[in-house]
Amino acid sequence: MRRSLPPPTAMSREEFQQALSTVDAALKPGFDAIGAAQTPTDLANALGAVQLNLDAQAGVLGNLRPPRPEVASTGQVITAMRDLSNDLATIATDTKDASVCTGGTGLPRASNVNGAQEFRLAYLALTTADPGHPYTFGTFLPAATADPDRRPGTGPLPGGRSSGYGHLTVENQGAADSVVKVMSGGDLIRAVYVQAGGSATVTGIPNGTYDAYYTTGTDWDDGNRRFTRDCAFDKFDNPVEYTTSSTSTTIEYSVWTLTLHTSDLTNSAPTSPIDAGAFPAS
Repeated sequence: MRRSLPPPTAMSREEFQQALSTVDAALKPGFDAIGAAQTPTDLANALGAVQLNLDAQAGVLGNLRPPRPEVASTGQVITAMRDLSNDLATIATDTKDASVCTGGTGLPRASNVNGAQEFRLAYLALTTADPGHPYTFGTFLPAATADPDRRPGTGPLPGGRSSGYGHLTVENQGAADSVVKVMSGGDLIRAVYVQAGGSATVTGIPNGTYDAYYTTGTDWDDGNRRFTRDCAFDKFDNPVEYTTSSTSTTIEYSVWTLTLHTSDLTNSAPTSPIDAGAFPAS
């Protein structure tokens, strides 16, 4: 004689909320890492890790026995999480040509893909499936925001040193905004932002021999000192040396001009591309 097993018992609402909170907590650090990424490689790695975790946590939810009113909406949440995972792959692809460079644009895009919008609708269905028992879930996903478009005016950026007589002029003949950083090892001497087609001069550069770097791109994240989209990085092959000498009547000091994207190759200072990770963070 065969006996049929009773159907599995559904979780209580309290147990289901605890399971949702556990999944939420497991996903949030990954999205934080996307936002904190400072190079295209770091961003791609962070996106890849979140993709894997979204799929894994969707599997966790799929093994639950939610309360009956939430069964259908839980299935929608699971599908949305897997779709969000797939959509993050598109952003990771955009890091390969540096059209997306850091989490400053990577996280807003992750918040705006179709899978993210689908997840919000699925979560809304979950919370309203039983109006008397709403659930808290989805805090791992930031609010939808557009790509930032921050663009300082041409001129010096904050930080560095200004205790000397030296001058630096940067002429940007390219079609993209640029930032030049003059560095002494890991210490910032001066940074200057020059919009496309513009020119800027900074003064007060102290004596020393410095390395000069520049980056081009879109959306300058001043907190992290990088462009978040369309980024490229170069270093001037030769250092710039600043000296000062004085007589009883005059003070002589170094004046440098760095021209970016010049077509005059005979007079241009040689530069070499560098990896995003080699560009100074200061």
